[in-house]
Amino acid sequence: MAISITVITTANRARRFMQTDAACIEPILESLKRSSQIFSGKPLIIASAGHTEVFSPGSIACLEVEASRDLSDYLPSFLNLTLTALSPEQLAAPFAGGAGGEQVKARIDFFFAGGHVLYTHAEGVREAALAERLMNLTSLFERPAINYHLAGGGIGLMNPHALTRFVITPGVPDLPRDAWVADLA
Repeated sequence: MAISITVITTANRARRFMQTDAACIEPILESLKRSSQIFSGKPLIIASAGHTEVFSPGSIACLEVEASRDLSDYLPSFLNLTLTALSPEQLAAPFAGGAGGEQVKARIDFFFAGGHVLYTHAEGVREAALAERLMNLTSLFERPAINYHLAGGGIGLMNPHALTRFVITPGVPDLPRDAWVADLA
């Protein structure tokens, strides 16, 4: 098995690394179980015989790990939602979603400092209580990490502290009382 690691920085630069040695892959994957700590504290160090790169955790927008096997077990679940990055084909296709009954389907576009944009499809269970739905919406910026699935297989982690905004389509019907209601000009 091989894995590919892509680090996308807040300077909108992507650095890609490969690992094919199983003895080196397993500790990398095991460290993903502590993903809530990856964007705070210690720097991310990726090393090889040729060079060592050190990333400031605050300068990482997204961290993506691609593999031939399912990596979902290495990440905690997220708000009863599954986020999946959209492929270019999916991004070009019309989107139909909404909150029907107990299910919710939405497109969420995440915008990061430095210009990186991550387009995702969100699907999951709609919380019954309005307060819980509002808390899930407004607490994204406060989370230590937000995980998602890659369109071609693999997993990713977003740094909420590098987010500048996110856009949910279709619009959210249940808004906080202090939300400003206005149309895009």
